[in-house]
Amino acid sequence: MTVEVTTQARMRLFAIWKRIAEEASPERADKLEARLLARAAELEQHPHKGHPEPKLAHRGQGHRALLLGRYKIIHLVVGERIFITDFFDTNQHPSRMRG
Repeated sequence: MTVEVTTQARMRLFAIWKRIAEEASPERADKLEARLLARAAELEQHPHKGHPEPKLAHRGQGHRALLLGRYKIIHLVVGERIFITDFFDTNQHPSRMRG
């Protein structure tokens, strides 16, 4: 299995990084980014880790969410590939979640 981060998810991760860099420091933002990416990499060994994401169930594609603190790593298993479709800050309204 391979983990691929979609362009949309990379943009969301950058937005999280930027907010943390501005509110705390670039170093803290770097650490959070590294932790999120390391958590996502765990999916290579355990692709169905996490729980089904109820906010995306209406799509019928099987999106799952892996948690790290207040962040959800939204992912989708397609064949031998795991797509990270969003890094979602749960302090946002759920309607902003992308799948």
